[in-house]
Amino acid sequence: MILNLPAIQNAVKRVVTTMATSGLTKGLWSVVGMSVVFRCLLLTAADAADGPASKVLDLRPHWDDRTPLANPHKGWYHHFPDNHPDKYRILRDSDLLEFPGMDHVYIRLAWSYLEPREGEFDWNAIDPIIEKWTGYGLGIAFRISCKETSVDRPEQQYATPRWVKEAGARGGYYRMGKPTGPEGPWEPAFDDPVFLAKLDRFLAAFAARYDGRPWLRYVDVGSVGDWGEGHSWAGSRTEIGFAARKAHVDLHRKHFKRSQLVVTDDFVYALSVPEERQALHRYVIENGITYRDDSILVDGYLAGTSERFTVRSPEFFADAYLRTPTILELEHYGHVKRLGNWDARPDSSLAKHGKGRTGPDFFRGALGLLRATYIGYHGYAHEWLTDNPELTGELLNRCGYWYFPHEVRVPEVWRPGESITLEIRWENRGVAPAYHPYRLKLRLEGPRRIESDGEAGNRRWLPSPAGPFPETYRMSLPTDLPAGEYTLRLKLSCPATQRDVQLALQPALRDGEGYYRVGPVEVRR
Repeated sequence: MILNLPAIQNAVKRVVTTMATSGLTKGLWSVVGMSVVFRCLLLTAADAADGPASKVLDLRPHWDDRTPLANPHKGWYHHFPDNHPDKYRILRDSDLLEFPGMDHVYIRLAWSYLEPREGEFDWNAIDPIIEKWTGYGLGIAFRISCKETSVDRPEQQYATPRWVKEAGARGGYYRMGKPTGPEGPWEPAFDDPVFLAKLDRFLAAFAARYDGRPWLRYVDVGSVGDWGEGHSWAGSRTEIGFAARKAHVDLHRKHFKRSQLVVTDDFVYALSVPEERQALHRYVIENGITYRDDSILVDGYLAGTSERFTVRSPEFFADAYLRTPTILELEHYGHVKRLGNWDARPDSSLAKHGKGRTGPDFFRGALGLLRATYIGYHGYAHEWLTDNPELTGELLNRCGYWYFPHEVRVPEVWRPGESITLEIRWENRGVAPAYHPYRLKLRLEGPRRIESDGEAGNRRWLPSPAGPFPETYRMSLPTDLPAGEYTLRLKLSCPATQRDVQLALQPALRDGEGYYRVGPVEVRR
């Protein structure tokens, strides 16, 4: 056995330093300290017998937690259209293309816009939006609603197309719990068999066109309740039962077999019977469906849920986030500002109930409770970014995953023909895990360049305070590799999106091909 003497010396030095500063008496030092030193010697010798001497390339001095990182499978989204085809229209393409970490456009539109007559589909209502923004590399998400609350356009009054009512589907005209007569918005009976049969055929056509497309982030089960939120608070205020809700989930599961499905927390919480609520929640989780919260900082929620940053059902998200990406939706940003709840104006509900916290504090807190991977400001992109440039980058980094490599342990000497073992310690300071596997690419640059590519193991890197997580990788050196000084570089990549995963390291370490400089290594023959 060849002992790694420098490692043993360093171990002894660390123990002696610790003991000398610990306040122990000399007698205790002699009993305890020498015992610990002897144990260190044995452990270090055993480690040395298992392999060659190693060194640590410390990346912690190069951490950067300020630079916004735009990474795959996470980030910001923009509502457009938002129930109404002109709501939150994008004024300039640069509003989204220059927005840090903009990931997708969220299309929330009524069924009646897409099937104005039975069996005749108007995909042109959304296809130009899809084609334009996916052409720029952004994704798309959908919610197709069956009940809106305005009547300024026929498609809004009859979000479920009028021809469904004329085919015999039950329903009525309601506003804020009261019948309105035919001038009000029409609300279907969400368990009506005619309505469900027509919805089934629409979803079949919709899914045949869009399910599984590479740009499709998720599809909301938006066919129940006001604005597709799963409640009828602005309409009839009648409870939509467990069986009806499950039927709508099953219709979406039937047709969307390759895309992530989403329900709002209201979709489940609106059930008044706790046992039914829990049963529906378990059904959602067991079928791989995830949650979104509509909406954070709603004025009426502040009195009752401000201690939870207006997150009413954090337990739903706690059960979902380890397996599926969750979603945060802010209350309409312009409305939040008008009510004074963004800056906690003295006359605002937030000033009364927020315990000194501001709107940004609530966004931060809700992000942590929801473990959200996708986040939305629910307004105009240029207005939000102008008001909140630093917060935008901060929240972008924290949503989803955010990787900090601590150190890379490598052999002291690399030899041609050997299979080199490296250990990298990773920390995830985001609020959620990643839901896709990424690749670790290693590059050795010097007299010759060699590369390796393997699974990173990133699905195991849970959010802090878990970790850091040690991962072991191997790099094979060719037998004819010239001796000399080399530089080790690394990067994470996402094959599905053909994008690199940026790390929380100083940008100066990153080269033109996305590799981060780790440090020097020596190859000897």
